[in-house]
Amino acid sequence: METLTFDAALTEVSAIAHAKLPEALHGRLEMATALVHAEAVWLEEDGYTVQVRSTEDPTKWYPVNGVCLCPDAVYRAPDGWCKHKLGAALRKRTVERLEEEEERYEVTTLAPEPLAPTIPAEGLTMIQGKPFVKFAALLHLAHQSGMVSLETTIVQCSEVLAVCQATATFKDGRVFTDIGDATERNVPKHLAPAFIRMAATRASARALRRALNLSECSVEELDGSEGTHG
Repeated sequence: METLTFDAALTEVSAIAHAKLPEALHGRLEMATALVHAEAVWLEEDGYTVQVRSTEDPTKWYPVNGVCLCPDAVYRAPDGWCKHKLGAALRKRTVERLEEEEERYEVTTLAPEPLAPTIPAEGLTMIQGKPFVKFAALLHLAHQSGMVSLETTIVQCSEVLAVCQATATFKDGRVFTDIGDATERNVPKHLAPAFIRMAATRASARALRRALNLSECSVEELDGSEGTHG
């Protein structure tokens, strides 16, 4: 996207003014445009008063704050719209036009929200007609997304219950934490002896799903009662 320059914005604003103002002011409008182009129009720190340099006497400046007291504004210009007052209006509108363009540029160049990564077909398994993601696929996608560490700690452990916490850290500073629990009864029968490790795997899977913004539940979080994986 090309950046709008001050001169280009002024030309645009001046053209609009020419189209809207009566022809009686066009000559003054052209002189006002030339004054702004020549950097002879300055906005004071109060944000309202504009100083416009005289074309007849370069050492003289006319303060414009709604009105101008130059002879043309007082005696001749329609409604007091002398070149100085027009120049002040042109400069203010040009600055506003640049600010509008900057806002539009910022909006259109904002980085889009990261999309959830696509899980390859081999990373999914269907159970009772619903898709579930495999832990290996989660781990692979997380590494692709910049994960630098995945740490698991045991929060609680007894003969009947294990609760673990997993923390996934990414190279951009993002950190995602979640927990997982397991018992001998809520894991597949062949994994019952390893229910503590299953709690750790479930915590890791949940942390990775949170990090990857995935809604699909992982296979490892199932309790084994859902039937044969397929």
